[in-house]
Amino acid sequence: DMSDIRYLAESKEYKLYSLFESVYIKNKTTCNSLTEFEEADRRIAWVYGDPDSALITSDGLYVVIAGCGITIYNINTTECVDLFQDPEEIEWTEGIYQSAEDSEIYVRFNVLAETDKLAIKRLNILTHALETLSNDL
Repeated sequence: DMSDIRYLAESKEYKLYSLFESVYIKNKTTCNSLTEFEEADRRIAWVYGDPDSALITSDGLYVVIAGCGITIYNINTTECVDLFQDPEEIEWTEGIYQSAEDSEIYVRFNVLAETDKLAIKRLNILTHALETLSNDL
């Protein structure tokens, strides 16, 4: 059912959407419809429990998806990396964004910490280095 599509992000070239736990990327320059699922749309990730949010990086090279952990998809190489999804240590992430204060290799997102308080974390999408910017908001 097409009413189950959730649009997550859009750039000049691509549109990102989810259908339940699957995330798809649509090439806007070659698609027939911007609002419907098409065979040419590429499934790029599967996110347990449905994705919370996603973005296409400002340089147009990566898709980064929040939800159960973080998924980083390289648009050019189609390589996909899943982080923080170990069943013993799942990070439930939400509200992913790129800050004007950071270079384009960083994304920020919220994580529900063990104390049931939100923490803002920053991730280097190239090295996967993670830092906590604030706790107990």
